[in-house]
Amino acid sequence: MRDRIQAVLRQLAQTPEVEARWLNTLSLMEFIGARKISRTVADRHPTLEVLGHLADETRHAFTFKNLACTVAGGEVTDLLCATEAATWFQSLDRGLAEWATSLTGTSDVYLQYLLTTAVVERRAMVLYPLYKAASRNAVVREELGRVVVEEQSHRRTLEDACLARLAAVGATLEPALAMEERLFEPFLGALEAHVASLSAASAA
Repeated sequence: MRDRIQAVLRQLAQTPEVEARWLNTLSLMEFIGARKISRTVADRHPTLEVLGHLADETRHAFTFKNLACTVAGGEVTDLLCATEAATWFQSLDRGLAEWATSLTGTSDVYLQYLLTTAVVERRAMVLYPLYKAASRNAVVREELGRVVVEEQSHRRTLEDACLARLAAVGATLEPALAMEERLFEPFLGALEAHVASLSAASAA
């Protein structure tokens, strides 16, 4: 799957219009993550750790939106495979919530938050460095470097907490990662097809 991700990112980065739409999609996914945090573990005044994570995700949504507008030279409203992107995130969040409940016998919102964060950040740590290498835009590469550093920082803390909670009930993160890979496949397939179509239309 890594090779496929790398190939489609290289392809979309060749055309500024397509890359701008991709950046707008990344903004959408970060925004979905921020909204998910604010509606669950941050529905009331949260801990410093959760508030920091919420601030990071919101800032990343802004950063990617700003980059999209910079690359496009104006406001960007179009996205790449927005439905598939949202479906991946929402289906993963629901699936992990159900799995967590089956492990603990109760609805543990904080464990669900930890699981979704750990698994989504694992995907981001594949996606963002590959995109940084693929982009021809120096500003995009510079900002992605900053985003990766921030993602790595809270990923370690939250993933360690997640692994500790899972170990307490005799579980590991592997089933969750397998679920994410299965759910990411339709999004990746749609992205490959759409980018190929856009590239062909641009070359015609």
